Amino acid sequence: MRVLLLVLCGLLVSGCFVFEEIDKGMEIMEAHTPAANKKKQEQDALAESGEKPPTYAEKVGGWFENAKSLAPGDSTSADPLIACRTGGRTLFTKRADCLARGGQPG
Repeated sequence: MRVLLLVLCGLLVSGCFVFEEIDKGMEIMEAHTPAANKKKQEQDALAESGEKPPTYAEKVGGWFENAKSLAPGDSTSADPLIACRTGGRTLFTKRADCLARGGQPG
């Protein structure tokens, strides 16, 4: 009898409801974040205009057209990045930072 009562109390007083309430609260909070509001406004605007949403390639396509690579001669800085040997490692830092860390510019 006592065992049955103990099992019944254990089932009724479980802490699972706490986790469920936390999950519900997180869903409510995420629904009201600025990012969610912005996304909802964008979706509403697209639905009103009848346009289809842009694809990922369309969103990022412009970035690749303007992307630049930094080659050794491309730097316009007076203190360009160099290889710096410190403590058995090679780091790429500015010359002043390398010397401040006690490294050997290379």
